[in-house]
Amino acid sequence: MSHHLPIDAEGRDLKVGDWVRVIAAPLAIQGMPPESLSAFSRAIGYTFQLKAFDVTGCLQLDMYPKISCDTIYIEPFCVTRFRRYKKLSRSFRRILEILQAPKPLRLELTFNALLKPEVDLENFGFELITLGTGGGFAVWPEQRCISGSIYAELSNPEALAILEKAKSEIKDRLEKKT
Repeated sequence: MSHHLPIDAEGRDLKVGDWVRVIAAPLAIQGMPPESLSAFSRAIGYTFQLKAFDVTGCLQLDMYPKISCDTIYIEPFCVTRFRRYKKLSRSFRRILEILQAPKPLRLELTFNALLKPEVDLENFGFELITLGTGGGFAVWPEQRCISGSIYAELSNPEALAILEKAKSEIKDRLEKKT
C-alpha cells in the first residue's frame, strides 16, 4: 500500500518545510478549552513553516515567535501551501534534526477520565505529569473531564511504578457513575 502526502485546501501536496497559510479553524476545536480556541483563532491568516505531521496526518505548526508560544496541530484542509522551499534553511535543518532524533524508549499511560466534583482538574493534571518524566493534558471543566498522557523513560528503574501510581491516582479520583 502506498502512502500519500496530505493535500491542502487547494489540492496541492504538503511536505515538511513548506510554508502554509492557515485559512480556517477546524470544527474539531469546538468544546476545547478557551486557550486552544484562542490559539487557533490567532493563527488564521498567518503563514507558518510545517514542522512535522502527526500520526493522524495533522500538520504541526509552531506559532513562535510570530504570534505566541503555542504549537497547533491542524488538519491539512484548513491551510493552503504558501511557498515551497528551494533549499531548507540552516536553522530549519537544525529543527528537523532535533525533531527526527531518536527518542529514548519509554512507557506511556494515556487517560480520559471524568473526575469527582471536588477534584481541581488542572492541579490534578499537573500532579500527574510531574510524577513521570513528561506528558501533557487537557481539561474540559464543564464536563469534569481530563484527557492526557504521562510517560516515564524505560531507563528509569521506577518507570513501571510511576505509571502504576498515576493509574491509581486517576482511579481514586474518578467520578462513580450509577
